[in-house]
Amino acid sequence: MIRLSVFAATLALFASPVFAQENTGPLGDKVGQFVGSGEGELSAEITHLQDDIYAISISTTVPMENDIPGCGGGIDGEMIMTETGGNFFVENEDYVQNSSSPLTNERYCEIGVNFDEDGFLNIEERSGCIAYHGASCGFSGQLISVNAIN
Repeated sequence: MIRLSVFAATLALFASPVFAQENTGPLGDKVGQFVGSGEGELSAEITHLQDDIYAISISTTVPMENDIPGCGGGIDGEMIMTETGGNFFVENEDYVQNSSSPLTNERYCEIGVNFDEDGFLNIEERSGCIAYHGASCGFSGQLISVNAIN
């Protein structure tokens, strides 16, 4: 009788559903969609790929106002991130060595991405990104998780 009880308990244990936790890497629950503002409206999406590698997509929009043209753009790629953030580099397709043009003389678009203690995602455009968004807007600003708004 005891063997039958042990067998039944073991069978029930193996037959029960397994609840797997989503692996979000070093960022934990700091993945997902973010919205905010800087020189315009900003949005970002961070997705965990594996280990400390994340896919990131950033977009900016400055609407047209009083016949002044707006602008917009976006950039995406992969980056290595720690629990506080990292540096995002994308090679500029139009890079020309020794060029004097601000659109073609930077080899990389560099963006700093970090999370502050209040849970905000801070994005700082450092150099070479004008080809990805135009001259009237940028990728710098402060964003909050869409989940925190709801």
